[in-house]
Amino acid sequence: MGDRFQQGDKLHPNLSLVMRRPGIGHNGGPLDMSWEAWVWRRAVASAWKTPKPEIALRRLARAERLGLTYREFAAALMDGGSQLGTVVLSVGLVARVRRVSDGGFEAEARPEMASKIAKFAGRLLLVADGLSTGPLDAAAREALRLSVNRGLDGRVEAICPLTGDERARAGALRAFLRSVNAPRQETFLVGTGFADADLARLAGLPLFKWAHEWFAVA
Repeated sequence: MGDRFQQGDKLHPNLSLVMRRPGIGHNGGPLDMSWEAWVWRRAVASAWKTPKPEIALRRLARAERLGLTYREFAAALMDGGSQLGTVVLSVGLVARVRRVSDGGFEAEARPEMASKIAKFAGRLLLVADGLSTGPLDAAAREALRLSVNRGLDGRVEAICPLTGDERARAGALRAFLRSVNAPRQETFLVGTGFADADLARLAGLPLFKWAHEWFAVA
């Protein structure tokens, strides 16, 4: 062991810790001290280096207006080089909707959603599951949008119908975003289940946020 662990005629008191074999459940410690790990830690530290105060405050204010944390907003900016500014929500999350006899819709905006959207400073897009709304042609989508907007101060720009398997739904969402000039790298999805999380991932969106966490951000 060399002289590093020898103190006179006694062994170093920490020698037992150095020589101790990892037990069951141990991760094999210590921390990875390889060159690759050092480079990675250095890159992460550099990426998360605190920017100038005015830049940090501007990002924080923007993040809060979108219902995001500073770290979520900054991570998307660093990963894609674009600032988040568009949210995708499901119709069912936004309002209680039912189809009426004339083929139109009656929608009652959920109070907590109306309050959140009133403070939201970005573009608002909706997706509609064909299983709950039925077939949606262009006229039906517009009728649904107008009905939902009565309780949301006209904030909803457009609605995308989703049908088929998960990959078909993701493809439909990507095509929809292109049609309304909403770059994917600037768009995030708020949802309530793993199907929503998969939709965001397969559509190539930079962020999925759980609805309860979105509401928790002031």
